[in-house]
Amino acid sequence: MKKKITAMLLATAVATSLAACGGDQTPEYSYSIPGKSDPFSYTGNMIKSELKIDGSDADELWSDPSVTKVRFSSCDVSILRRDTAIYFYFKVYDITPYSYVNEGAADEVTHSDSIEIYIDSLLGRYDTPQANCYQINFGRDGRTRILSGSGGIWYKWEGMYNFEAREGFNTDYDYYFIEAMIPVAQLGIGATEDIGVAFGHVDRHIEENVDLEAYYKWNGMDFDNKFIDPQVPKLYPVLRATGGDLLTYEQYLAQKPRA
Repeated sequence: MKKKITAMLLATAVATSLAACGGDQTPEYSYSIPGKSDPFSYTGNMIKSELKIDGSDADELWSDPSVTKVRFSSCDVSILRRDTAIYFYFKVYDITPYSYVNEGAADEVTHSDSIEIYIDSLLGRYDTPQANCYQINFGRDGRTRILSGSGGIWYKWEGMYNFEAREGFNTDYDYYFIEAMIPVAQLGIGATEDIGVAFGHVDRHIEENVDLEAYYKWNGMDFDNKFIDPQVPKLYPVLRATGGDLLTYEQYLAQKPRA
């Protein structure tokens, strides 16, 4: 089944996490974290996107020399840093059945065809998810889940963002595409901060509405010949505010001007 999904969402996510092995879960919490910043505390709350978020990379800005290119598993990822937002574009090769589970559990987006974005917005380089760490899941069927870290656990988080999932056709039939815009102010940063990023995706390969771990597979990314466990922010490669190639943290420190 092929369909087109558009979403601009105020998302409240449930605090369960898809671990690097593809199925372990952390405890569920329903309360806010004391001292966490309000993602809606800045003027205007939502910004006007510089790109048309339509699941296509036809916008001229996607050809900008600063665009970061990443490939992992069966995903090609483009990342565009702008002053007010970070833009992501995923092209995912998937020839298994277009399938998702929908039994009513809040974390089922992580057991369905989906992509995952992990951000360490202040380069805290932690061993476990802490404040200023974010996990964002976008489902092929339009569902989503967003979390922020604290004390080594992912908690539900609220934020405004814009994304669209699009099915391929003709020569791109074996692909699906996800384009997303995330305002940087909601990540607690501005135009000049460098961040850590990591990615994952889920391939659900059984067309049956039963939530079994054997029915889906989680895939992560390698960088610099090392597996990047998204549950360990200190491993994330660095995305500079100016864009360009991702760097290991050691490369980043070597290139960063000394104070």
